[in-house]
Amino acid sequence: MNELKKSDRAPYLMCADDVQIGDDVSIGAYVVLYPGTRLGRGARIEHGAIIGRPSQSNPGSVAQPTVQQPTDIGERTIVGAYAIVCSGAMTGPDAYIGDHALIREGARLGERSSVGFSCTVGSKCVIGENTRIQGFCGFPAGTIIESDCAIGPYVVALATTFSPNGRTPDGPVVVRQGARIGSAVQLMPGVEIGAGATVGAASVVTRSVQPGMTVRGTPASANVTRDG
Repeated sequence: MNELKKSDRAPYLMCADDVQIGDDVSIGAYVVLYPGTRLGRGARIEHGAIIGRPSQSNPGSVAQPTVQQPTDIGERTIVGAYAIVCSGAMTGPDAYIGDHALIREGARLGERSSVGFSCTVGSKCVIGENTRIQGFCGFPAGTIIESDCAIGPYVVALATTFSPNGRTPDGPVVVRQGARIGSAVQLMPGVEIGAGATVGAASVVTRSVQPGMTVRGTPASANVTRDG
């Protein structure tokens, strides 16, 4: 049985027998490495981080626990202090996961992507290469953020809303390549932010934004295209 055991690889490290640790990996104190975890060459795992945590759900949750899957931390990736990376998540090389961040089951973080302090990246989310997400953001299951995007702090994508007429939009939020989203923006379920679009700070986006367009306000409305 592949149980967690004490390891002398780092102070107070708890580690399963099948964990794979590449060359030049740095591991802080009180780290937990669950079965199936793979740490790429040169990765840095800060104090108290948990990698490969099994799926969990409360009795009232509609989500069902998933089977334990391998969890891959890419080469030279940094996992911050007390961050949690759940079973089946994967990062490319040179990614960054900030302190206290939560990366849920099956999420994918691209090469050189960055997820800031205390962010939540939901299950099966995809974060593209070179995308930078600042602190305190939250993205529900299935959100797609393509490459080269810039996301300010406190941005939240919603999985559902409560509508007076009883109809609730659904579907994941999609942010296309090179889009920029200012701080404290709320993205309603199912909206798509087009490639190269800009969303002003504190906006509430209730409908999809065309590529290259700038929107702001509540509800967010068009201003000018980025090139005009």
